[in-house]
Amino acid sequence: MDFTKLKKNFTRIFSNPNTLTFILAIISIIVLYRVYAYMVNNAIQPTTLYYAATDLYEGEQVTNDKISPVEISGSFLNSQNGTLLRGRGQIVNKYVANGFRIPQNSFFYKSALTDLDAADETPFTNLPDNWTIYRLPVDFNSTYGCSIMTGDYIDIYATFDYNGKLFNDIFIKSIQVYMVVDSSGYDVFTHTKDGDKLKPETLYFAVPIEEYRLLEIANRGNKYHIKFYPVPRETSYSENPEQPSIANQQLVDLILSQALDEQ
Repeated sequence: MDFTKLKKNFTRIFSNPNTLTFILAIISIIVLYRVYAYMVNNAIQPTTLYYAATDLYEGEQVTNDKISPVEISGSFLNSQNGTLLRGRGQIVNKYVANGFRIPQNSFFYKSALTDLDAADETPFTNLPDNWTIYRLPVDFNSTYGCSIMTGDYIDIYATFDYNGKLFNDIFIKSIQVYMVVDSSGYDVFTHTKDGDKLKPETLYFAVPIEEYRLLEIANRGNKYHIKFYPVPRETSYSENPEQPSIANQQLVDLILSQALDEQ
């Protein structure tokens, strides 16, 4: 075989613009076809996913009897941007993460499941030194229609009767809400009862011990009948919050004087 002549023929063919354009067009069509065929096949090929066979609440272990399989199209899976858990092994024996509830018939997302160690953690697990949890009685109205949620920042206001006059003023500012629960201690944002939302009864937050003592002293006193209630901060405040601090020193003096008068 005359390789020199063969090389000249190939050079002549590929140096012809029309021939080269034709060859590139054929290659492009083949590539596009393969890509299209892959995308179509991926979209219509059924994929097995698992969904919750019952309502699952934070801290609850996901066992085999609590999940069910279903065949869905690959296009749905692709639309979830990798947030869905696919395999049984990624779901079974995991725990529902704090702050999450997985409704019946819902799929399992990565953010909603965690390992046991993380599930055992609560908002109260790692409090700063010399801080403690305060439980503020609330109701549907004082939480603004149950719109004060876990993680929100609030100010604590005080209303009280001072010598026959009703006063209302801020007491402690910049407090982060840890949890809002009903009368049974269930998180009102992750639990339901007979399909209905729970009614808020207690709001949990953490404060330095000195602020906690003032709140407790005020609640024990009967002279001024001081009552506390939450007022939400704007949403953007949570991006750069301040530390909790006393906003009304006169009210502190009033609380302490009430305690002395009632001794």
